[in-house]
Amino acid sequence: MYDGTLNILGLMSGTSLDGMDAALVQFSDESGLQWQLLEHFEFGYPDTLKTLVNNCFKDASLKSEVDDAFAAWTISCIEQIKERTAHEIDAVGSHGQTIFHNPNKKYTFQAGCLPDIAHATSIPCVTDFRVQDVLLGGQGAPLVPMGDHLLFGEYGAALNLGGFANVSIGNPLLKDGVLHAFDICPANYVLNTLAREMGKEYDEGGKIALVGSINQWVLKELNSLPFFSQKPPKSLGAEWAEAKVFEKIDYLLPSDALATYCEHMAVQISAVLIGKKVLVTGGGAWNDYLLKRIEEYGVELDRPEKEIVNFKEAIIFALLTYLRLTGKDNVLGATTGSGKNHSSGKVFWP
Repeated sequence: MYDGTLNILGLMSGTSLDGMDAALVQFSDESGLQWQLLEHFEFGYPDTLKTLVNNCFKDASLKSEVDDAFAAWTISCIEQIKERTAHEIDAVGSHGQTIFHNPNKKYTFQAGCLPDIAHATSIPCVTDFRVQDVLLGGQGAPLVPMGDHLLFGEYGAALNLGGFANVSIGNPLLKDGVLHAFDICPANYVLNTLAREMGKEYDEGGKIALVGSINQWVLKELNSLPFFSQKPPKSLGAEWAEAKVFEKIDYLLPSDALATYCEHMAVQISAVLIGKKVLVTGGGAWNDYLLKRIEEYGVELDRPEKEIVNFKEAIIFALLTYLRLTGKDNVLGATTGSGKNHSSGKVFWP
């Protein structure tokens, strides 16, 4: 078990498939948790790997191939960071790439969570953070609330606009504190897919959605999906978006689909966060049109400095790794539905 000051490299690749975010964070716990973002890095998703991952979403027989390929890319990213940083890296926390997520059947699969990473880089690696919670009866998600409240607890809620929009509300670390945390709806996973139909990787600033028209019938259909009336804990995966969302918007023009889906997101997010001051992060936090639509429904959004917006999840997975290696709980069972706080993640040694 570790103690003292540790430099942890957190790696996060979300379901939006826009790349790998890496945050090298220094943690210590001499007088309460202290942390400092030392460096951050971004790596574009290799085209061949992105194609493989997208194919695996629909063809489970590719699991082994995508597992090996994602681990190989992870190793490549770590080796590049080792060459570029002057800091020692004490451990790596790698989320892997979520391919399948069906907690009701006690199953979740993040590709690339292999011991090869530790062996190839000669650095201890913690990975596969979600599996234990699913086996305990939880959703295996969301995992970021532990970090939201240890690192950003001054806000009433923390909203992450990544491949999926997820939120944590309240602070469980305060006396009698209550926490609700769950996935709200697909986000960049849908928006980026629609943007690619127009030859763009994403809708920069929401400019395409801005000129689109909201289809009220489709909006009503999206908002009436049963998931949105379910009580948390609840979580989503790419297969849900593929099965439930795209069939409702595929026949719209891409600009109209983007405008309609942004409005759907604004409706669902505001239903959860109306009247609160909210920290907003993730790639979707740069979608000015989307943020304006959310605020129109009565939510006060605070977009922090660029490094926090873009790298918060990587920072938090570094934190979860630090907690795992120092023998502390890193999953809040009340948020995932397992009902039990626990220390999750497989630890692989070089």
